[in-house]
Amino acid sequence: MKIPLIILLLLVIAKTGFGQKKVDSAILKMPIVNGRLVYTDSIILKDHNKAILDTAAKKWLLSYFKVSEPDTLSKDRDPNGSIVARAALEFKMTTTSVSLVKYKFYLVMSIKVICKNNFYSYKIFDIFFVPESKLIRIAAVYQHNPEYLLDLYKKDHLGFEPSIDFGRKKIAEYLTNVNTGVQNAIAELNKAMAN
Repeated sequence: MKIPLIILLLLVIAKTGFGQKKVDSAILKMPIVNGRLVYTDSIILKDHNKAILDTAAKKWLLSYFKVSEPDTLSKDRDPNGSIVARAALEFKMTTTSVSLVKYKFYLVMSIKVICKNNFYSYKIFDIFFVPESKLIRIAAVYQHNPEYLLDLYKKDHLGFEPSIDFGRKKIAEYLTNVNTGVQNAIAELNKAMAN
């Protein structure tokens, strides 16, 4: 009777370990450039002139993001950019491992899109997240910096971090929300530009 129970327990542990590897690989592939999280790419589109791509990029920004505004303070300001903006998406999650209530967070990012004839490039950078609720910002423990969390996630031992009261699983949840939010925005941009 004990042997089947032990085998069942080992199978559950193995299955849990395999599921974590998928999350680990997505998180560990997040693009870090000079210590900052930066998503960038250049796409060639034949038969798309600059005016068509400019229009598509601006429509994408206004329709996809709940909140967006021109980024007039960006150190990456480019007069050739079709879009230089700050934008925000929403996601929900608990703030700690023991919390049952999911809170709304804003994933905030700077976006730069440059369009030319048959070509566009994008850069998404200066990414952070913040709870919608001012009370949660004051009372709850959360981290807003994905680079910090990614560095922490890569450590063998988390050690004592006074600014964080949750483990690797919660860190992975925050980072997955960041990566998924940005990747989905990029996919929608590419789709809008290709049409």
